[in-house]
Amino acid sequence: MIIKKLVKNLEDQTVFGLSEIARVTGKPADKNLISAVSYYVKKGDLIRLAKGLYSFDKSYSAWELGNRLRSPSYISLNTVLQDRGVNFQPYTSIFLVANRNEIRTIKGQKYIYRKIKDEILLNLAGIEVIDGVAVAILERAILDKIYLDGPEHFDNLRAVDWDKMDELNRSVYQRKNITKYIKEMRQDVGSKIS
Repeated sequence: MIIKKLVKNLEDQTVFGLSEIARVTGKPADKNLISAVSYYVKKGDLIRLAKGLYSFDKSYSAWELGNRLRSPSYISLNTVLQDRGVNFQPYTSIFLVANRNEIRTIKGQKYIYRKIKDEILLNLAGIEVIDGVAVAILERAILDKIYLDGPEHFDNLRAVDWDKMDELNRSVYQRKNITKYIKEMRQDVGSKIS
């Protein structure tokens, strides 16, 4: 009964917590619900991914799990840069920005959380929610990388919206050294295209 309700009500999510199970079933998140969930895990109807986080099967979204393991957080840095073709070096770890540094491995997948100041982390400019997952747009991922690691080499910057990057720097990061670096990168890319 619980599984049918969960499947029907959580169809857009691949990862869910005890609070969502309680909301969907209308039961309090107490020992009885924890026992019921443990029963379904043992029976194989649910997979326990981490403390308090579950999935129906092994085809859950690793990005969604990364977001749920540490909140607030968003997918950024090398994960977005590789996904958008800016960095060609392959990374198997998922990189996220959060309110503290942490490395976790769940079901063989490494999640690397990088600490950033709360006023930057909580500013939603340049963050999109895609299939329930908070993900930095390309320009924000580049700015996160520069902010956290300093000047960096990027393999392919042709897809960058430089005006958007300038605006994000002004509204989120407010760093003169990043402004200077953006100007240099912009000129460098422009000279390679011409």
